[in-house]
Parts: sequence; structure tokens; C-alpha cells
Amino acid sequence: MKGKHSINHSETYRINKSQTYNKQNKSKASGKKNTSKKKKGNSLKLGIPFKILTLVYIVITVLFYVSILKLNLLPNTYIIAFTAAEIIFTLIISIGMAKKHKTYKLNISCLIVAVILSAIYIYGINYANATHDFFGSVFTDIEETEDYYIVVRKSSSMEKVEDLEGKDVYFYQLEDDVRKEVGSKAPMTLRAEDNLIQMGTKLINSKVDVLFISSVQYDMLSDEIENFKDNTKIIYTATHKIKKGEETIENEDTQYKIGNGVFNVYISGIDTSGRISNVSRSDANMIATVNTNTHEILLTSIPRDYYVTLHSKKAKDKLTHSGIYGINETVTTVEDLLDIDINYYVRVNFTTVIKVVDTLGGIDVYSDYNVRGRFGYNFTKGINHMNGEQALAFSRERYAYSDGDNQRVKNQQKVIEAIIEKASSSTILTKYTSILKTLDGSFQTNIEQSEISGLVKQQLKDMSTWTIKTNSLTGSGASKSTYSAGSQLLYVMIPDSSSVSSARTKILEFMGETNND
Repeated sequence: MKGKHSINHSETYRINKSQTYNKQNKSKASGKKNTSKKKKGNSLKLGIPFKILTLVYIVITVLFYVSILKLNLLPNTYIIAFTAAEIIFTLIISIGMAKKHKTYKLNISCLIVAVILSAIYIYGINYANATHDFFGSVFTDIEETEDYYIVVRKSSSMEKVEDLEGKDVYFYQLEDDVRKEVGSKAPMTLRAEDNLIQMGTKLINSKVDVLFISSVQYDMLSDEIENFKDNTKIIYTATHKIKKGEETIENEDTQYKIGNGVFNVYISGIDTSGRISNVSRSDANMIATVNTNTHEILLTSIPRDYYVTLHSKKAKDKLTHSGIYGINETVTTVEDLLDIDINYYVRVNFTTVIKVVDTLGGIDVYSDYNVRGRFGYNFTKGINHMNGEQALAFSRERYAYSDGDNQRVKNQQKVIEAIIEKASSSTILTKYTSILKTLDGSFQTNIEQSEISGLVKQQLKDMSTWTIKTNSLTGSGASKSTYSAGSQLLYVMIPDSSSVSSARTKILEFMGETNND
């Protein structure tokens, strides 16, 4: 019995030990299985968000790539390098984010890089879209217009165009389409005058009751007759579309084009604010001669009161008045004066200068004199930090100088140089889109977008610094009648022939030619 009991006890021990061992093995197996399930669950939870983020990163990258190529500003070598870099970086970052790894350190590292790159790309897309929108608005053919006013004394009982029935209406240089438009509103008698200033004086002195004048003529009368605006009112406005002359400034035969690396750009600053489509007096007149081979720019300024022969009118007038008849008239008149080809123009107004300078955070301009200006701003000799209003006032001032208009054109050059210097600094990185929005609607040019793209590509390829030189035409003051004002004597500047000849020679030298006169 003892032996049997002993055997049973031993067997029982072995069975219990076996059961315990099996339970331990099952427990370990169960633990491994649970751990595996846990890891699989974590992988599932973290894998899907990473894949979604990878897709978002790829979409942003593609949008950035397309927006940059759409601008067409990069040289071919840059495009190849840019494309290769984008493909390699996108593949590395995407695989690093989406692929399963032993740990998530690589996924998270690639995610951080992707977030940084995406922020840069979104910033770049914003830049590219702003540039594209700007090109779309600027490189369109803006039709130039001019407003015509029915003007009466402020005390007049006339309030609308219908009140002109049976009245005598006096005008100076009135376009036919405007005449017909107003004539259809009410039967009236239109009477021509040969002296704009005298006609305005007659209105103020109650010798005539109604004037029909252009917006530019209205501004001229306000300059010449004290308190003219304060003593009159406008009761009707008609808009006239400027017809472009048969001879345009785009001469297809000329060699002086952007594509050839040497060309002239006429910069016209018009005497108005608001819509760039409005014609006005060309208050600032400058020729930018650009030579991309030598990386030099020559700025040649012409006084606004220069007494010149208007190209299409074949009559003497101030250069500033040429702007009344459209930008083509101004450019072709200067072409005649200097006997050069000018294929391009840039047209800006007062609003442009103020907004650009303010957007840049102001500019530093050197003044040759201590100046107490008539526009409410004073400047000291030396460097002056100017906001937009101050820069415009500095550019317009002439009465404070003994040299008058000759000094004014020098000051205009200083302002342009200061703007170029500020825009060429790191400031442009943070102000770029704001500047483009500022220029929208107050900037006009006939330069093609493809030509601008070519210039940018060449600059990015060469990365050369530019040298800016300046020159100014001079003359002497006189009183003469003008085409735009009639027989009234106005202040003009008689061109100095040696100054004109010298300016032409310098322009031709910049363009790689010699003066054959």
C-alpha cells in the first residue's frame, strides 16, 4: 500500500508540474499574442494619419512646383535643378513619413521636415500667385480715357446738364464724340475760344456762364487762376476714349528691344491720382536706357516745361502737356526731340509713388539744399527719411530752387534711385506681395510679360550687380503760347541745344553706338 501510495503521489506531482508548465507556456503565448495585437493596433492608429499627411505634403509640393513653372521666370538650368531637387526631396520625405519603421522616430523627423517645407511652399505659392495676378492686370492693353466737365460758377442755379437748354457753352479743343454726347442731353450753343486761361477768367468774372472743358484743362485753370476750384462746380462729366494714333511707338524694325539686350524705356509720371487710365499732364519725364550686356542703366531726365514740338499736332507746347493726348504722343514727341528709338514705356501716377514708398517703409533720399517746400514739407541738406507723401512733395518741388525745373528732375532721379535701392534690399522679401498689390491699378506698361520673364531669367542666370548713372537736359525760362492753352503766354523752358545733343550722345554710347551728327 505504501508503494502504491508513493507511486500515485509521484505521478500526481508530475501531472501538477506538467499542468503548471503548460499554464505558464499558455500564459507566455497569450502575453506575446496580446503584445502583438497591441503593436498592430498602434501601427494601424499611427499609420493612417502619416499616410494622410504624406498625401497633403505631396499635394502642396505639386501646387508649389506648378505655380513656379507657371510664372516662367526661371532659366532652363534652374528648372532642371529645381525639378530634380523637388522629386528627390518629395520621394525621400514621403517614404520616410508613410513607410513602417521599427520606431516612429524617422516618421516623426520626416513629418517635421515636411511641415517646414510645406510652410515654405505655401509662402512661395502666395508669392507666385501675387506675381501672376499682377502680370495679368499690368500686361493688358489699358484704354486711355479723359473726362470732360460742364463747369459753372458755384453760385449758379444750374445743377444738371438739362439746365443748359438754350445756353451758350464755351469750350477750347473739344472732341467730336463728347460734343455730340452733351448736345444730345439738351439743345445748347457751343462757342469755341482760342485762349483757355482767358476763357476760365471770363467764367470767374461772370462774363460767361458755362464752360465745357477736359479734366486736364480744369487742372490747368486751377493752377493758373487763383481759387478757380473753390469758385466753380462741376454739374456733368462725360468720358472720352483716347484714339491711338496711326503711328505707335512699337517699331518692329528697330534693334533696340529687350530681347537684344539694349533698349530704352520711357518713364512718365502723370499729374493725377486715382485711375491710371486717365490721361493727364506728364509731370515727370525720364528715359531709362538699359544695357543688359554691360549691366548699366542711364536715367535721362527731361524738364516738364521743355518747349517741344508735339509729334502729331506739329505745334509747340510744353512736354508736360503732351500727356493730355496720350502716352504715345509723349513718347513719339521725345523720340523726335532726341532722334532716338523708344519702344517701351512705364506710366505711373502720384498714387503709385505714395503707396510704393509707404509699403517699403519709407526711403532715404539725399537733398542738395535746405528746402521749405510749398507742399507743406521741409527738407534739410543731406539724407532725409521720407514717407510717400514727402517723397512725392520732394519730387514735385521746383519753386524753392533758383534752378527750378532743372533741380526738380535731379530730385526725381534721387527718389527713383532710393526706391530701387530699398526694393533691392532684404526688405523686398517681406514687402513683395504688398508692393505688387500697391502697383495694381496705378501702373501701366506696354512691355510684354514674355519680355519681363526674359529679363528676370537673365538676371537670375548672371546675378550681376547694376550701375545706375544719371543725366539731365537743361534749358532757360521764357514765356510762350502753347498748343494746349492757346494764345495765353505760359512759362516754358527753351531747350539748350548742346544739352540735347549731349544727352543723345550719351544714350547712343550706352546702346553701343556713336553719334553720327
